[in-house]
Amino acid sequence: MGLTRARLIAKDATKRLDVVEVMFNPAELSIDQSVAYAEHPVLGSVDPILQFVRAEGRTMNVELFLDGTDENRSVEESLAALRQFVERNEELHAPPLCEFSWGDVTMIAVVKSLNEKYVLFGQDGSILRARVTMSLRRFETPDFQERDKKLSSLDRTRVRVLREGETLAHIALEAYGDARRWPVIAEANGIDKPRFIPVGTPLKVPAI
Repeated sequence: MGLTRARLIAKDATKRLDVVEVMFNPAELSIDQSVAYAEHPVLGSVDPILQFVRAEGRTMNVELFLDGTDENRSVEESLAALRQFVERNEELHAPPLCEFSWGDVTMIAVVKSLNEKYVLFGQDGSILRARVTMSLRRFETPDFQERDKKLSSLDRTRVRVLREGETLAHIALEAYGDARRWPVIAEANGIDKPRFIPVGTPLKVPAI
């Protein structure tokens, strides 16, 4: 069974080859996604408070196969086309975005790395076969990222029960991303002595 062709399209690139077709038939395909957390140490506590910072974005690693043996031709032109994704484009002042598509898999991404391995040469030294490993990271436009942000607190007051080892600063950090906003919670609950709140006390956490 022959290898299926994958397509890589350079978005917004105008002066270079903008479509590359390569052979691609992986036994498996993995897409990795991670998130970043900030750690805030708590005096007297073993475990720090973890605060979500951001999603790191999806990363996909692919191995592409270039073969010119059927026509006894070099694959250097295809290699040069793939290199455009990691080289600075003069008009864009950056490498172009890459649209990778293969079957039902489609991703708009930036190419983080590209590794070329030549596996067959012609008598004149030309490259007849090559394997190219690429690491692609999904790209979202700044407008989409701005719409996707959820940096504000809830638009309504909610109730939060104080757990053992917590303070109002912990709750403020969790709700607002800023521990210094604990007076907002204290005022909403009529608390004069924030250091002496019994565990299990229900607290109003207002929107800000």
